[in-house]
Order: sequence, then structure tokens, then C-alpha cells
Amino acid sequence: MNIPTQNTLPILQIVQGKNPREFFDPKELARLEEGLRAADGVLQPIVVRPKAGECDIFEIVAGERRWRAAKNVFGDTYAMPVVIRALNDTDAEAVALIENHHRADMSHAEEAQAARRQLMRLRGDRQEAAKSLGWSIGTLERRLALLACTPEVLAALTRRQIQLGHAELLAGVPPGKQNSVLEPIIERGISVAILKTQLGRFARRLADAIFDTAGCAACPHNSGQQAGLFDESLGDGFCQHPTHYDELTEKAVEAKADTLREQYPTVKIVRATDGFTPLPLAADGPLGVGSGQYGACKGCASFGCAVSAMAGSHGDVTHSLCFNAACNSRKVSAWRKAARSEKEAGTANAPAQAANAAARQKTPVLKPAATTVPQRILDFRLTQWRRWAARELMTNTDKNRRVLIALARAGQAGDVGADMFAKTMNKLTGTGSEEKLDFAHALRQVDKIDAAYLDRLTLAVAAAAAFGASERHLVALLNYLGIDERRHFQLSEEFLALHTLSELEALAGETGLRTAMGVGYKLARGKKKPDFIAALLSVPGLTYEGRVPAVMRYPRAPEIGEDENAARSGEADDGTAGEPENAEALAA
Repeated sequence: MNIPTQNTLPILQIVQGKNPREFFDPKELARLEEGLRAADGVLQPIVVRPKAGECDIFEIVAGERRWRAAKNVFGDTYAMPVVIRALNDTDAEAVALIENHHRADMSHAEEAQAARRQLMRLRGDRQEAAKSLGWSIGTLERRLALLACTPEVLAALTRRQIQLGHAELLAGVPPGKQNSVLEPIIERGISVAILKTQLGRFARRLADAIFDTAGCAACPHNSGQQAGLFDESLGDGFCQHPTHYDELTEKAVEAKADTLREQYPTVKIVRATDGFTPLPLAADGPLGVGSGQYGACKGCASFGCAVSAMAGSHGDVTHSLCFNAACNSRKVSAWRKAARSEKEAGTANAPAQAANAAARQKTPVLKPAATTVPQRILDFRLTQWRRWAARELMTNTDKNRRVLIALARAGQAGDVGADMFAKTMNKLTGTGSEEKLDFAHALRQVDKIDAAYLDRLTLAVAAAAAFGASERHLVALLNYLGIDERRHFQLSEEFLALHTLSELEALAGETGLRTAMGVGYKLARGKKKPDFIAALLSVPGLTYEGRVPAVMRYPRAPEIGEDENAARSGEADDGTAGEPENAEALAA
């Protein structure tokens, strides 16, 4: 293609190029047209380049406004002053951006988008991009920072509907919020100063955060980022993304609560919508329950703490709370009544006051009332009861047969746990089969079993019922068998690990471990849970046998096994127990 040497081209041979400018203000274009008429033509040539694949056609690199105005005023045949340059796409946009940058009518948003394209062409090399545009690094960074604005905000800046200061402030606002803020700015003509004040009300002070703010330093929503780049910002130390701030705060509150779940049975995260009123639990004071009851309450499922998720107190913990108001009210009333009774008794018998005071220091006024047992411990207890009953049934032939007959008589043959019996049968005989069989297949399998196993397997039928019976039937079975918990239960790491630290405190008091440890208890309690448990299980010289907490005891029913129960209830828990039977545990 022949490139003409003249410095003019007919407008009809000139077409639009890739102009970084997207908006042409009609008013400014009209003023330019008036200027061209007054000057009788275009005085400053535009920059064009040959259009690829076209003969004698040139596209505009810089000067589209002048080309538009001349076309409107003089028509397609007007000889447009031009400078023809052979430029690739990268160089062409750089030239266009440089020229437009130095003209007051170029939008910062248009410059930002063009700078992004230039940076992409140069594979992210900021130094080279700034150099190609004739900008400083600081100018490049300021323009690129504007790209945090939504397309709608950038378009409003380009159309002169908002000022640069508006866009700089909105760049720090989450994209999902920018457009909702933009609308009233345009409709009501909100100034930059007023916008800054309004945004400041919703920003969060990073100094008040309960989460680690190390990652906030480079966050685009950190007001410090805008303060270092823009003339308009909220200043240093603010998060302008309240949703993200709140999410991180919520995670921090949850993490705080998680650290407390090892200490308390109940940990409540309190939010403003809960209407929560804490109910403090204490041994003494106007709402006290007594030292003995307070110790027992620490093992209750309703004992715990609250972690605040409310503004102004995020992460604050309120310790030693009761979450069962009705139960707490009864215990407070009982303690007050007992205290009044003692006081009245002391007044009537003044000489005995000193003795009464001494006695009160040694023992609680009230025997601790029952508390709510956490479900995890109830589940453990039920499993242990089933094992205890199964062991007894495997060793007591007479009662085993009677239980088997009672199951048939009561229509409770379904209580026999088929899966558990199959496992026991496989363990005893090595049949190698535990899947469920229909009756015909079961007959054929059993018929092949050596007769030497039949007595043992018959015992296992009733023993398996301990694993299939309901809890009510299981309790009846325990009473009938006269199970002595002291011969089966042993304080163990497995059992203690089910407890929170507060529950362990209550358990240590109930079983006498706290007293046995003496001054060493306080030191052990200050350790982590595994170390505390290890200390509770290794008290020098302490006899652990027979220390059965109330939660592991089954309810007595005098009408079943009355003689055994009466005898056992008269025994003192002296820390000893009979020799454990050497019986094989059913499916241990």
C-alpha cells in the first residue's frame, strides 16, 4: 500500500481507531465545532495509522474529537491535517493515552481502563507500562486503583456525573454496595465531603478488631490503601468492607467459643437479636446456691458461659452462668430457706452458735440437688449398663434362663440383639458369618455347630437382649440381676475425657479426688484438660476401686431383686469392691 506524503487526508478515508476515550461530551464537542468554524479549519493535525487489510484507509490514533467536529462542520471531503505513523496496537494506544492524558477532557476512568490494557500487553510490568505511557509509577498506581470501582461508577465518572473524589472514596467500598451508594450521589448531588462523612459512619476501626488484622494491610478495602494513593480517603486504620469485617469477627467469636467448649458444657454465642439476659451462678451472694450445690452445678448440662457477638463487646466472655432459669430459681430458694432455718436455730440456741458455724464450714447446708446430665455421658452410661448386664448374664446360668423365659413370656423376644448375637456366635464358634439370615438358613447353620458350644450360645441369647432392650427394660434387668456398679465401673481416661473441665471439677468433688489431691488439686486444675485428667487418675496412695459417681448408678426398683438391693444400699462406699468376676464380656 502506498502511504501518501501529503499531510492531509479526506475525512472519508479516515475511520475510528481503538480510542481509550469512551465518552464525548456533547457540550464540549459543540464548543470545539464553534472553534473550527472561527478558525476556518483544523489547525492541529490528528495522528493516524494505516488500517490493516484496507487500501488507502487510515484509522485514528489520537484526535478523534477533532475528526468528529470537522466531519460535522465541513463534511466527508474535508482535507484533514494528519500525521501518519506506522504503529502497532501497543504503541498506538500508548500514543493515544499520552495525548489524551494531557488534555483536560480525558476521564480518569478512561485512563484507568487504558492503563489496564497496556499493563496486560506488557505482561504486568508496571515500570515498563508507566514508561510507555509517559507516567510516573505513582500515576499508574492511582489509575489502576480506580479499577476497584464498578463499571457503573467508572461510567458515571467518565460522563462527569460524579467527581474524581467520589470515585476514589467508592473504590474502597465493596463492589456490591457501590452502585447503591452511587444512585443518591447522582440524584441528590451529594458532595465529596458529605460522602466521606457518610462512609465513615459505616467503616470499622481495625484497632477494634478481635481478629488478626495482619492480612488487612494489603486489602483494597483498607482505608490506608486509599490514603496512600488518593487525595480523598477516610484516612488510615479503617475497614471499608463491613460485611467482610463482620465475617472475620464472627469467625473470631466462633473460635473463641470453641476454645471454651472444653471447659463448659454449654457455650452460648449471644447476638443482639437474642434478647439474652445472663443468669449468674454463684455459691454465695443474693443469688447464691451454696458451695455444695455450686460444685454439683458445674457438672450440669445447663452450666456454662456466654460469648458476646454484639457490637462494642465482641468476644467478651461471661463465665459461670446457668441456662435453666426454673432449676436455678428452685436451688436459690432452697439455699435461702436452709440459711434462714440455720439462722433461726442459732438464735434459739445461742451457746451452740459457734459449733453450728464450725459445722457449716465443714459441710454444706444442703445436700446437692440433682442436675441435668449431658447427653454424651448418658450415652456412655447406657452402653456400660448394657455391657454390665451382658457380663452378668453370661456368668449366672440360673438367672440367664429365667430372663430368657421372661422375654418369651412378655413377648420381648425381639429385644435380643440379632447383630450382637451373630458377632458373639462367630467369636465363640468361628462360623465366619455375621450377616442376617432367614430362619431356614439359620437352622442349617446352627445344626452344624458342635454341641459343646450350645450351652454357651444359649447363655448368649439372653445376654444379647441387654443390647436390644429399651432403657426401661434394661434398668429392670439390672435390678433383677442385682448389678453392683462398684464391681464393673472404674474411673478411666475414656470416661473422664467425655467431661468438660467444669464437669471434671464437679466429678472430682463428688468422688473425693479433690480432697485426696489436697493442695495439688489447684495446680492440676490449672493445666490443660489431658494433663488434668492424668493428674486425677494418678493420685498417690489412692484406692480408685468403688468410686462410682452418681451418674453411673442405675435407679433402684425395690420390687425387683429387693433383697439384693436392700443389702447393697446399706453398704458404705469405703473405696473397696469385691473381686471382679473372671467372665468373658459379651462382644467386648
